[in-house]
Amino acid sequence: MIDFVKITIKSGNGGNGIVSFTRESNNPMGGPSGGKGGDGGDVIFISSTTIKTLSKFKYKRHFFAEDGGDGGTTKKKGSKGKDITILVPVGTVIDYIDDEGKHIAHDLDSPNKQIVLIRGGKGGLGNSKFVSATNQEPLLAESGELGKQFYIKMELKLLADVGIIGMPNAGKSSLLNVISSAKSKTANYPFTTLEPKLGTINNYLEEFIVVDIPGLIKDAHKGVGLGHDFLKHIQRTKMLIHLVDGSENNISERIISINNEMEKFDINLKKTPQVLVINKIDLEEVSILKQEIINEIEESNINHKPIFISAITSEGINNLVDLITEEINRIRKIESTKIKKIEGTNIIVPQMKMHYQSVIQENDSSYRIIHPRAIRIAKASNLDDWATLIQFQARLERMGVNNSLREKGIKQGDTVLINDRDFQWD
Repeated sequence: MIDFVKITIKSGNGGNGIVSFTRESNNPMGGPSGGKGGDGGDVIFISSTTIKTLSKFKYKRHFFAEDGGDGGTTKKKGSKGKDITILVPVGTVIDYIDDEGKHIAHDLDSPNKQIVLIRGGKGGLGNSKFVSATNQEPLLAESGELGKQFYIKMELKLLADVGIIGMPNAGKSSLLNVISSAKSKTANYPFTTLEPKLGTINNYLEEFIVVDIPGLIKDAHKGVGLGHDFLKHIQRTKMLIHLVDGSENNISERIISINNEMEKFDINLKKTPQVLVINKIDLEEVSILKQEIINEIEESNINHKPIFISAITSEGINNLVDLITEEINRIRKIESTKIKKIEGTNIIVPQMKMHYQSVIQENDSSYRIIHPRAIRIAKASNLDDWATLIQFQARLERMGVNNSLREKGIKQGDTVLINDRDFQWD
């Protein structure tokens, strides 16, 4: 099962605004008519019950939304870029570092949960938007904002009501098969199960999801034996079935070892309700030693009274399923008294107001304008035209860029840089 992937996502660039004037025979003084560029497409994630693994991301790792269209004449706005919608399994955690260096994580832990992870770049303004009382013929336009690109990690943590844990060869797959609809591979050797398996228990019109976690070994919390890959899948379970092979020696040590590995991986797993189940009661050696096993567990201060079953003959299975049903219903009742999570909630990641410098000093006599909007206006406007350049200078004054240059100590004759252009400061 593919449950961890890395992909690249990018929102669409905003379309460029344009400079245009209406010149028609019936309206020779129609004025500025350059349209605004369309916004770039968003990157959207939706949790879907129809997707079970992250395997599709093994072959496609780049997901880019569409760019917005450029503005047109007669104030026509450019088309919005198409969003890209990425479906992921319920239980997917999205993890990335944003453009401010902050670690961000989103948990799609319920069906139809939607996250707009990256907004597309805004479309640039056309010259019709620069009209003012003092400038009736603006010659400036604005290029679209660039979309953002992130390299993200996605990890799937299965959502199940019950997790079956234990050492290799304890009979977990056999138990899953007998209590649920699952058809897991079984064999009498360790590590038959190499990935988590899901099954469904139906009991008295109640339905529960069960996950069989591959056998855990010493130092699983450190990743030994793919421990990390397995342990993460029990973090969301409501209860655990701790299955032990009754024919093995040192049963209490095995129980304590597994519990220690879980707690070292995630201390909160210590709070998860647990049912201790001793398997293979059908074997004479286990049946004869039943009371000794109970005594050993009590003497080891393990606070769980064991239930004895046989996953082969189904002895004790009905009692176990009834106990699971009772415990899950108890937990669900407690959860229902708390604030419920609303499924299908749309989560829009807010765009933070960016704080940035307007100017940086490159050397004693050279200053570069880095104000994002000033850069976009310079990019979309014809600064080779003297009248346009005058309007651009006036716009820089209004935006406070010139004040920033003065605060930096710019002198007459110094060079001002923006994009690939340079000007002398007068």
